[in-house]
Amino acid sequence: MDSAFDQAYAAHRAGRLGDAEHGYRAALDANPADADALHLFGVLRHQQGRHAEAADLVGRAVALRPDDPAFRLNLGNALKALGRLDEAIDRFRDALTLAPEFPLAHYNLGNAYAVQERHADAVAAFERALRLTPGDASIHNNLGNALNALGRHDDALAAFRRALELRPGHAGAHNNLAMALSAIGRTDEAIAHFRAAIAAEPRFVAAHFNLGNTLDAVGRHREATAAFEAALALHPAFPLALFGLANALAAQDRHRDALPYYERTVGLDPAFTLAWLNLGTAHHALGAHEMALRAFDQALRAAPDLTLAQLHRAVTLLTLRDFARGLPAYEARHATPGAPALGPLPRWQGEPIASRTLLIRAEQGFGDTLQFVRFVPLARERCARVVLEVQPELVPLLAPAAAQWHVTLVARGVAMPPADVACTLMSLPFALGLHADMIAGNGRYLSAPDAARRRFRGSLGGHAKRKFGIVWTGRQQARDNRSMPLATLDPLFALPDVDWIVLQPDVAGEERAQLDAHPRIHRVDGRLTDFAETAALIERLDGVVAIDTAVAHLAGALGKPLWLMLPFAADWRWFTGDDCPWYPGARLVRQSAVGRWDDVVRTIADALRAA
Repeated sequence: MDSAFDQAYAAHRAGRLGDAEHGYRAALDANPADADALHLFGVLRHQQGRHAEAADLVGRAVALRPDDPAFRLNLGNALKALGRLDEAIDRFRDALTLAPEFPLAHYNLGNAYAVQERHADAVAAFERALRLTPGDASIHNNLGNALNALGRHDDALAAFRRALELRPGHAGAHNNLAMALSAIGRTDEAIAHFRAAIAAEPRFVAAHFNLGNTLDAVGRHREATAAFEAALALHPAFPLALFGLANALAAQDRHRDALPYYERTVGLDPAFTLAWLNLGTAHHALGAHEMALRAFDQALRAAPDLTLAQLHRAVTLLTLRDFARGLPAYEARHATPGAPALGPLPRWQGEPIASRTLLIRAEQGFGDTLQFVRFVPLARERCARVVLEVQPELVPLLAPAAAQWHVTLVARGVAMPPADVACTLMSLPFALGLHADMIAGNGRYLSAPDAARRRFRGSLGGHAKRKFGIVWTGRQQARDNRSMPLATLDPLFALPDVDWIVLQPDVAGEERAQLDAHPRIHRVDGRLTDFAETAALIERLDGVVAIDTAVAHLAGALGKPLWLMLPFAADWRWFTGDDCPWYPGARLVRQSAVGRWDDVVRTIADALRAA
């Protein structure tokens, strides 16, 4: 008749853990010093996730039989599961001292090193294991992970591919190979291997999640949405997948759909700073500015130095015309990645400097410079001398105004005159202590240079009584909401008494053919070589219809009638109403919902028809 231990061992091997536990207890009742029963009962407890009991049981077995490498190995496994990695590593080394060619000990030692991010040590351990068991796919797979962590991507790819040669349906190797391919920009191959991992193991949550992240990163947001949803169907309380799904929805301008997923993310993980940040961004995009502020405040409670949260909060405050809080917070933009360097000069804080020179530097796009240059004369009143550095393309246009303001104008990139203090152009309202009601302009503050005007003395073409400039596409950027299809403008082009002058410097080939086929649309792009010439042309027009671009700011600065086509979530400087304190001659026409440019165009067409 089999002993209690033999019966327990047979039950354990058959997976009948309850019977095995009963047998091991009986064996230990009969002989408390039964090292094998202690050892295997500890292994059973480790399998059950009761790692502290496992470590105690196997530790007692090791004390009884210190020269058994398997006991040392399994004690190390229990300690590793408890997070006691240094002790686990010592036990694995003990096992290898007793049995230097024990491949499983090398393998587990490598895994422990990997958890400690000692990836070079992990590589060495895995390679020793493979010299003993070269056909083990799992070791090749884990070696690949360690190599990838060291940036040895080609070697990692070879390790993962070898794992798949040995075990073609190894879902983990497919997933890890995909991660390595993604890291070196081979996205299409990565996506194929993520899908192969899922085909091999349909409930592989990490593969669904990683597929979603990869698809979202390359702009395939709808496919990413499906991948994140698949991950969440398997693991609903997965904050990173909830966050990824919300981001993918937001990237499709489905901000309302994204909100509950951001909210569930922060509900599961209240310290998830980026989720609070993006929740605020979604609220802002929907016009729920107070809700946005609360989310940004939560982000900053979790991470007070998070520059993006500071900046998004500032933009929301400025959208609400709260300059007192918004302008100081908006200075956080200087700390964002890619922000232009302010240089070594001390920052000007708006104080009078009767004998010193202030350098004012343009910092963002052409439109920002055209809009904020209005504040240069106010700064000049407080300073002995002002040097204004702007983009070279704007120098011919701004030169007359600079001369009138007694300001030295220089192009970015040329030798700079000496200065004592510096300020960026868009920091002038903050330095000058302005409030929202102090930005209202009385009309034009720029004019086209005489030389540019002379170049546009001839006919502009067309015979209609009125001539309007048109701009429908801004500088193309990722997820740019300042662009619309040319066909959307058909209600404007159908107006019988208006000739349209295209003010965009670049028009795509297909759109160029459509424009040239229309008798009342005229392209002059070959004659517009700089902003000075564009200004001279705008001065001869009855008005401008434009999306939010530099041309719109130029028309406003010239005091021309302007119909500004704005997205639902417009830039902060257009605030939340229909009035435009920056440009008294401008009418703001906003989308009624995200993407609804047709309503905007129809409103402007009706206004021009009635004028």
